[in-house]
Amino acid sequence: MFRVSTLRLLGLSFIGCVVAARAFAAPVLVHATPAAGQHVPAGNVAIKLGYNSVIDPFRARLLLLGPSGVPQLLAASPSDDEQQGLATTVALTPGHYVLHWRMRAPGGTPAEGNVPFDVDPAGPVNAVAPAGGK
Repeated sequence: MFRVSTLRLLGLSFIGCVVAARAFAAPVLVHATPAAGQHVPAGNVAIKLGYNSVIDPFRARLLLLGPSGVPQLLAASPSDDEQQGLATTVALTPGHYVLHWRMRAPGGTPAEGNVPFDVDPAGPVNAVAPAGGK
């Protein structure tokens, strides 16, 4: 009887440790828009980041490094009710950009990474030629 109780207690302790470790684990980026290496047209660019766990949006930091060399701190808000993502929109000119992100799960270890992408010039506007060929 003592042996069964001890094994049960050890099993419950192990499950508790696994759940606690998962709750305090660092978030991992699972989806980014624009994706790393992606080319997007100039103008208003939607930036969305999705993580494998709940993040603390108040401790999130998005820093955009662009062709001007001046870092730009981006304000972002949660993109879903589960607080597993952030979203923002920013007006961008052509050039190479690197989005540096730093996230933390509530009470967890911070994680950070980079998402490099390129902004291409907007395509030409289709002009309608005037009638009569002039």
